Amino acid sequence: MKKWIKEGIAWGVIMFIMMMIIFPWIEGEEITLKRMLVGALIWGAGGLFYGFLMSKVKADS
Repeated sequence: MKKWIKEGIAWGVIMFIMMMIIFPWIEGEEITLKRMLVGALIWGAGGLFYGFLMSKVKADS
């Protein structure tokens, strides 16, 4: 597996946990299955996009 994919997945997982579980729990918001599934799709795609962009930025440096 390419390094940018691993970095993107790691970033996406961390952001998913923070934004979909920890922050809503602290604020007393309801955590639903629908919210978790939508969040997984968004943060999964966002993580891969982040990893790809960072690989391009590092290549240009």
